[in-house]
Amino acid sequence: MSVFHRRTARTAILLTTKALAVSSAVLSSSTAHASRSDRDDDGMPNRWEVTHGLNPDRANARGDKDDDGLSNLGEYRHTGLPGDEDSDNDGHDDGDEVHDGARGTQISDRDSDDDGTRDGDEDSDDDDIDNEDEDDADESCSDDDDDRDEDNISDEDENDYGFRAGDDDDDDDGTPDGEEDSDEDGQSNEDDDDSDDDSCSDDSEDTDDLLGPIVSFDAKTGDLVIKSLRSGLLTFVVTDDTEIEFDSSGHGSGEEGSTEDLVPDAVVIEVDLEDDGTLEEVELERP
Repeated sequence: MSVFHRRTARTAILLTTKALAVSSAVLSSSTAHASRSDRDDDGMPNRWEVTHGLNPDRANARGDKDDDGLSNLGEYRHTGLPGDEDSDNDGHDDGDEVHDGARGTQISDRDSDDDGTRDGDEDSDDDDIDNEDEDDADESCSDDDDDRDEDNISDEDENDYGFRAGDDDDDDDGTPDGEEDSDEDGQSNEDDDDSDDDSCSDDSEDTDDLLGPIVSFDAKTGDLVIKSLRSGLLTFVVTDDTEIEFDSSGHGSGEEGSTEDLVPDAVVIEVDLEDDGTLEEVELERP
């Protein structure tokens, strides 16, 4: 090999060595910077974790601080709030909004299609059930919906009655919103959307509910008149299929009664209606 070629080869080697050293330094600097901004390397920046009450020194990407079905990392990626199960207050929990296949909704926009209807009140799959109510029947107790004003109407349902989440007595009449009977169907607002197999402790709200005393019962026509403590006189029709029970708890099955127990001044705890308005059950306070 000539002197010229030897010098050229040595120069190439030196240049390659310097290039590798520079690349290594850049990579080391980049890694150090990434480490400083995300010390636990869980995909969420330290500053964001601290702002939202998470520990920046503990890898908790898979955690779910607000039990809404969306991981902490998912909240970060979708610009949600890891401590709020419904970041945009549209009635549709963050986890449901991301995973229900309705790509037209976003957890940071309460009206994603700008049609004037909140995402939770939309019916994305056209099954006559609002998005916010799709999983009510099988939602676990830990995932149960927020009720910030503790009026026993979940935040997502407040707007269904024209109420404001955060005000437990919208009309200032001294009766909590959950104990009102806005549609005069004989059931408190708080009980209108209860699932039959709902057993969460927070759904024991109707323990102290009293619909009111019986005014009269006509065995021939089946007309049952009750003096509601909230809505005045209410009339229902008792049929052969109507169940009559004594149940002081307001939940579950109690001692069976009969039409002979539908006497004036007997106190009705609540009535249950079928979807068509048929009187399904009358629950009486134990004498």
